Amino acid sequence: MFKTRFTKSTSFRFRRYTRAKYAVFNSLHRVVTIGRLATYIADRQLRKSSVALASVFVAMPAMLFAQEDTVADELQLQPVVVVAPAATAQISAEPALVVSAEELQSHSVRSLSDVLTLVAGIDLRTRGVNDVQGDISMRGGTFDQMLVLLNGVNLTDAQTGHYTLDIPIDVSMVERVEILTPSMLLSRGVVAFCGAVNIVVSESYGDRLRAEVSAGSHGTAKVSLLATKSIGKWSHTAAASYGRSDGYMDNTDYRMGNVYLQSVRRCERGSWQFQLGGQMKDYGSQAFYSVSFPDQFESTRTLTASVQNITKLGAYRIESTLYGRAHSDRFELFREGRVEAPAWYGGHNYHLSGIGGLRSRVVRRLGIGDAFAGVEVRNESIVSSVLGTPDSSGLCRQPSNYTHSASRWGTSLFAGYRVDFDRVSVEGDLLGYHNSVFGFNYGCALDAVWSISRQWRLSAALSRTYRLPSFTDLYYQGANQVSNPDLNSEHSVTADIRLRYTSHKFKAMGSLYGRSGRDIIDWVRSAGAEMWYSMNHTRVDVAGVELTASYKVGGFLDEMGGSYAYCVVRQDAGEYVSSSALDYLRQKGQAYLAFKPLRAVGADGVPLSVKIDVLYRERLGQYADAEGALTPYGSVLLLNASVEYAFRYATLFFEGYNITDRNYRDLGGVPQPGITVLAGIRVNK
Repeated sequence: MFKTRFTKSTSFRFRRYTRAKYAVFNSLHRVVTIGRLATYIADRQLRKSSVALASVFVAMPAMLFAQEDTVADELQLQPVVVVAPAATAQISAEPALVVSAEELQSHSVRSLSDVLTLVAGIDLRTRGVNDVQGDISMRGGTFDQMLVLLNGVNLTDAQTGHYTLDIPIDVSMVERVEILTPSMLLSRGVVAFCGAVNIVVSESYGDRLRAEVSAGSHGTAKVSLLATKSIGKWSHTAAASYGRSDGYMDNTDYRMGNVYLQSVRRCERGSWQFQLGGQMKDYGSQAFYSVSFPDQFESTRTLTASVQNITKLGAYRIESTLYGRAHSDRFELFREGRVEAPAWYGGHNYHLSGIGGLRSRVVRRLGIGDAFAGVEVRNESIVSSVLGTPDSSGLCRQPSNYTHSASRWGTSLFAGYRVDFDRVSVEGDLLGYHNSVFGFNYGCALDAVWSISRQWRLSAALSRTYRLPSFTDLYYQGANQVSNPDLNSEHSVTADIRLRYTSHKFKAMGSLYGRSGRDIIDWVRSAGAEMWYSMNHTRVDVAGVELTASYKVGGFLDEMGGSYAYCVVRQDAGEYVSSSALDYLRQKGQAYLAFKPLRAVGADGVPLSVKIDVLYRERLGQYADAEGALTPYGSVLLLNASVEYAFRYATLFFEGYNITDRNYRDLGGVPQPGITVLAGIRVNK
C-alpha cells in the first residue's frame, strides 16, 4: 500500500457537509479538519462518496467518533498519512460478510482455498492442496449451485463446478472477499442459486514491488511476484506466480502457474478497469473421481479477460462490462508414462468450454431513491470428446479430439428501485431471463436494512432464483450413469435475516437463513438397481445459523475471534435412492488468536507476529473405499499456526498446517495431507 501525505498549506474545514457535488473534490490535497459531523451522515457518505473522501475517513476513525452533538474544544490534529488503497466498488451495497486483506493478516493462510475456508457459511471440499482443485458450496448447496466472481465479473464455469475455482490469481493479490446471498446479486443482473463469492483484486496507486519465495514439505516450492505502477490517473498491476510439489502421497504432484494483468483509470466522470489472466495446472489426481482408478491425471488451462466501464452523464450513471473465459481440460483415467491403459480404454477426455457476455446497467436518482435497469447477453458453449451432441463442424472436424459440442444463448432484463430513508433502506429487484435451450425463467428479491444505531444494523431479504444445468449434468455418460439432455432448471426461494454489531474494536454478526429448493438436479437410482440417472426430481430444504465475532485487543494479544455455522438439510427423493443424500457440512467452527509480542514491548522495526487458527468440521454422509466399504466422514479438529518476523523491507515466515497430523477426508476417498510445514521470505518495496 502507498502513502499519500496531505502536506499543502491550504486547509479545508468541515463544519457541515452539504452534499454538493464539488464538496469531495475541494478536499483533495488539502489539510482536512472536522468541526462537527453527525454519525449517520458519516456512515452514509462512506458508502456513497468518492474514494478520496472514504480514504480520509478510514484513516481518521478517532476524529469521526470523538465528537457527538456538541463541540466543547477545538483540537489541533497531527498530520495524517493515508495508506488505504483506492477501493474497487462492491458488487452489493451490503454484503453478507467481507473478509479484507487486513483481516487475513490475523490468520494462517497460504492459498485462496485457505481464505475461503475461514468463512462460516462456506464449505470447501478440497481434493488437491494449494488451490489445485476444490469444490466450493455455500449453506448446504452443491458445488454446481455456487458462483465465483472476479472483480464483480461472473466467470463461473458452465461445464462443471469442479473448475469454478480455476481463476488466475494468487492469494497475495486479494484486497477483499465478499460473501453474497442471492438477493444481493439480482441488482447487477447476476442470478445465484445459493450464493456467491466475489474476489476483489487489490489496486494500488503508486509504485510497489512484492516478491515471495517459499519451500516446504513434500518438495513443495512457490515463487510469486507482484508489481504496481501509477502513471497519471492510471494504476497498473502485473503479477505472476509458479508453484510445484512432489505430492503428499502417490500421484498428488502438481505444477501450477498464474499470470495476471490489471489496469485501472479513475477520474471525476467515471472509471475504466481492464483485467487479463492466464493459468496452467498439471496435477496427479489420485482417486479424485473414483477410488477404483488411482492413476488419474488432469491438465487444465484457463484464460480470462474483462473490460469494465462506469460513466457519469448528468443524472445518469452507466455501468458496462464485457467479459470472456476459456477453459480447456484433458482428463486421463490412466496417466500417460505411469501406467499402461487396458484394451477397453477408449482414450482421454478432452473439453474446451467458453463463456462470454456483455452486461450494462443504468442508474438514476428518481424521487426519494435510486432506480436502475439493465440488460445482459451471455453465451455458454463447449466442444468435447464426450459432452454435447455429435458434431463434425468447426473445431469438431476430423481428425480432432473434439467430436461433440453444445451451445446456449441467454438474455436477461433486470430492473429495481432502492430508497434510502434516514435509517432504513429498502430495495426491490426483478429479473427476466430467456435462454435459447431452456426458455423463460425469472428471479426477484426484496431486501431491507435498518440502521438501529451507530453500532447496530438489522438486515432481512427474500429472494427467488434458479440454476441452469451444467453441460456435465446434461451429457455425462459413465459405465453405470445415464445423463438426461432434457433436464430443466432448478428453483429456490431463500429467506435471510442478519444482525450486526460494529464498534471500534469489536465486531459481531448473527444470521438465520432458510432455502426451499424444487426440481433439484440429482443422480438417482431405484432401490437394488445399479444404473444412476440424472433428473429433476429431488426436493431439498435447508435451514441454518451463522455466528461471527472478532475483538481487536491490542498489545501482546493483538486480535482474537471466531465463527460458527450450523446447517440442517432435508432431502426428499421419493422412492429413489439419491447419490447425494445428506452429504453436507452440518457444523463448522473456527477460532483464531493473533499475537504481536515484540510490538507490545516497544520493539520498533522488527515486529514478531504469531497466528493460531483452530478449525472444526462435522460432515454428514459416507464415502466408499476401493473395496466398496462405506465409512462416515465424521468430524475433524485441525490446528494451523504461523510465525512472522518483519524487517524494514522483508518478512521471514514459518507456517505449519494440520499440526496435530489428523487423518481426514473432505470429498470421496481422497485423504488430505497430514502435518505440513512451509518457510520463506517476503520482500516489499
